[in-house]
Amino acid sequence: MTDFIKSVEYVKTHREETIRNLSDFLLTDTMLFWSEVPELKALQQEKWQPLLDVFKTQYKLNLETTTELDAEKNAASKNVFENLLQNLSDKELTGCFLASAESKSPLLGYLLVKKQIDASEVFTAAFLEELYQNRYWGTDEAAANKHRQVKLTLNQIEEFLAQ
Repeated sequence: MTDFIKSVEYVKTHREETIRNLSDFLLTDTMLFWSEVPELKALQQEKWQPLLDVFKTQYKLNLETTTELDAEKNAASKNVFENLLQNLSDKELTGCFLASAESKSPLLGYLLVKKQIDASEVFTAAFLEELYQNRYWGTDEAAANKHRQVKLTLNQIEEFLAQ
């Protein structure tokens, strides 16, 4: 827990920078880049679209998905996301930042902080493509270890936020 407290202190003193970094990170959020592979795209539609819909309806953050590396497509949404982040407490912003780093998704980090999804759901959404590929190609020990560590960290972040 000491590491989380240190992280909150860091975010407290670097709040604007943290918010700017997270809003920049939004442009490369994993959930915005969809596959052209029909089966994987169907999984993304099933798992990711409802989460993106939450942002559209509840937070007025209308994000476009793409199959290309077009990170600037959602540049206009950065300000809306920044405003959402501004309303988080230092502890929540820290949790969002840490979960975003683990999941490669500030959107998932934000939903975890707002208790709209749990750590397990963050992991599944964040690693959807990798888990899909593992069905066909299997997984190696290094990837399995990485997954275990990410799950553990996400659970710890969730516990920290609940305190």
